[in-house]
Amino acid sequence: MEKSGLIRFFEFVSDVFHPITNAGVAFFLLTVFGGDNNIAMNMVYFFAALVFSMIIPFLYIFYLKKKGYLQTVDITERMQRLNPFAFSILSYFAGFLVLLLSGAPVYVQGLMFCYGSNTLLVMLVTRWWKVSVHTTGIAGPLVALSFAFGQIVFPFYLLVVIVGAARIYLKRHTVMQVLAGGVMGLLLTYLQFEIFFS
Repeated sequence: MEKSGLIRFFEFVSDVFHPITNAGVAFFLLTVFGGDNNIAMNMVYFFAALVFSMIIPFLYIFYLKKKGYLQTVDITERMQRLNPFAFSILSYFAGFLVLLLSGAPVYVQGLMFCYGSNTLLVMLVTRWWKVSVHTTGIAGPLVALSFAFGQIVFPFYLLVVIVGAARIYLKRHTVMQVLAGGVMGLLLTYLQFEIFFS
């Protein structure tokens, strides 16, 4: 049966705004446009952030998929998320320490820390309930970008709604799971940035 245009669109949205992809885009913007004029060091910080937020978690998920421990890299089964979550949390906090010790811009450090702490909370909730990591994963970086660049980021919060609608329409999450993920990403990241990284 041929897929409808709306299904293809929402699948595209879900793939493009995958939480791991969002990390790469956010760290690129924070290091290249939010850092100082030292282009070489900005690239070093970006590469370090990329390794710990994207490359290491993705390779581990790909490894689990290849070994048959995961059905899809989207990890639709709730309990299958716990192992990748735990591994990613370690990667995020290791990345935070590297960025902290190397003197990376504070917002870059902050976002990496939030990836670790937010994912930790999501993992704890996941033991009983499935939260939308997609909406958490788009909302959190937008908050970090707002702290760095201000009101110019505000229109992009519409992406949280679009990504949430995609997850609901594709029957990957319920409305409440999408709302919970979005609120957690927004609120937790805002509080951590306000207290520790502003």
